[in-house]
Amino acid sequence: MNLRIGTRTSTLAMWQARKVEDELISKGYKTEIVGIKSSGDKSLGGDLASTVGQFIHAVDSKLLLGDIDIAVHSSKDVPVELDDNIKNLAYLERGCTNDLLIFKNDGNYLSLGELFSSITEMASKDAFEVIPKNGMVGTVSGRRQSFMLNIRPDIIPISVRGQVETRLKRLKEGRVDGIILAEIGLARLNQIGALEPWILEFGAIRIKDSDWPTAPGQGSISVHCKSKDYGKYKQLREILNHTETESNVTKEREILHKIGGGCKYPAGVKIDGNKATVQISEQEWRTKFSDGLQFESKRYIGKTTEFSSDLPEGKRVPKKTKLAGPKLVSTLNSERLATVLANKGINVVNKPVIDLNPISENWPVSVINEEHSRSKWPLLVLTSPFAAKCAIEISKGNSQYSRIQWIAIGEGTARACFKRGVTVSICAKARNSVELSKYIDSNISRDIPLLVPKSNVGSNDFVNRLESLGFSVQSWVGYENNPKEVFNFEINQDDVLLLSSPSSAKAWAKNGLPIPTSILCMGQQSLEQITSMDYFSETSVEVLQGPTADFVSDWWKTNRGGTK
Repeated sequence: MNLRIGTRTSTLAMWQARKVEDELISKGYKTEIVGIKSSGDKSLGGDLASTVGQFIHAVDSKLLLGDIDIAVHSSKDVPVELDDNIKNLAYLERGCTNDLLIFKNDGNYLSLGELFSSITEMASKDAFEVIPKNGMVGTVSGRRQSFMLNIRPDIIPISVRGQVETRLKRLKEGRVDGIILAEIGLARLNQIGALEPWILEFGAIRIKDSDWPTAPGQGSISVHCKSKDYGKYKQLREILNHTETESNVTKEREILHKIGGGCKYPAGVKIDGNKATVQISEQEWRTKFSDGLQFESKRYIGKTTEFSSDLPEGKRVPKKTKLAGPKLVSTLNSERLATVLANKGINVVNKPVIDLNPISENWPVSVINEEHSRSKWPLLVLTSPFAAKCAIEISKGNSQYSRIQWIAIGEGTARACFKRGVTVSICAKARNSVELSKYIDSNISRDIPLLVPKSNVGSNDFVNRLESLGFSVQSWVGYENNPKEVFNFEINQDDVLLLSSPSSAKAWAKNGLPIPTSILCMGQQSLEQITSMDYFSETSVEVLQGPTADFVSDWWKTNRGGTK
């Protein structure tokens, strides 16, 4: 009778299962590999980090049902708390534990193919210099995201899902400027000739473990069995288990367990005998980052026996002090923008003039046809930070939205998703709906349906434009946009008003609020709305070009006497 080995069906997972199979066959066992689809394999969405263990549950479920005898997993995918009916039988000898930063090569760095035969490493701070300012990097790992954004807060994290080859195609297509991947997975695929030449030509940097510690268990393979069969499979354990790897990974998992499984506090933990390298980010890292604040990431390098699991508490955020000089009055109501500009010496006063409320009942209930290939699943198009907020609320009650890809019009919308725990699949870096439609036209297949929630006052121009380009579009009123009553306040003529939308311009005028001599606005539609209204006829109006904080900072330096 064959020993049935359960595994996911990705190329890398099958390599791991065959590694186990080869070890057992060499000792006279007859085996059979059983491929199983996991929920992680059935999702394209960017909330991977919120569902711990989704890559292993389907396989372990088959183990409990008796459909397989043992299950094979990447150790880093195994949650620290296992079902009591499942036990880890063995850890195979561990491979390398480094992460790699992969990017399009300009000839100044080793190629991926060259890196495999090199021992070259680079400090994380130096490694990310290869990513351009406001660049995009593919990773949904909380550990990787927090470490990266602690170094480079300007980077936009992007969800890149699927098998390794699929992820690297996203880099080739220009969806991201770089991708972070575990070296061991790529090295194993390279051993069996599964990496095509175009992949091996990418630039690659091996990030030092000393300041970028691994995910606990990275590089090792776990073999599970039913708890009641542990004694029965004693001989399998003797064949497969590597004692040193088991000791190191077990200690890593113990540390991870102490800090809550790495969910609340993203952590890298590398144990090598009595040497420990640990980095832990504070609990509120995502919120602080999204508000433009520095967050704490605590690091320890020393003896394993002397490691203390004290968690980073995070520094208290001091109250903002009013800065001297002219102020920027913003209807965008962005804490991140206010913080970033305050650090440049620009005083920002948030003055929202719109009430936005989701209309949950209008959102389609069924958006995925399970019979269709995932490559034909719809794409959710988010044209504003509030559309993003609504989508996240809806996805909490309808997991179908979590499983599809989301495209954000620009950085602000992408960060609005990120603050709430969702990493978008695409950031178009568009300033308005016209640029967004051009991006979609050039980068999205007509085979992919588009889902477009809009406000109750939004026009149909964007949807009509997409349909004229040959896209299948489903649109609905997903949220209502109403002017709010705002009491008058003091504004000086050398202050600057930032109007975020046509609705904000209308609401500002409806409230009879004062106007300075200069207005900045977001998007061509806002400009058209403002210039069409007599209320703003005595002011000069300019449309933001590029990222909001960068443009405002440069504009301020030229027109209001400089920034820090």
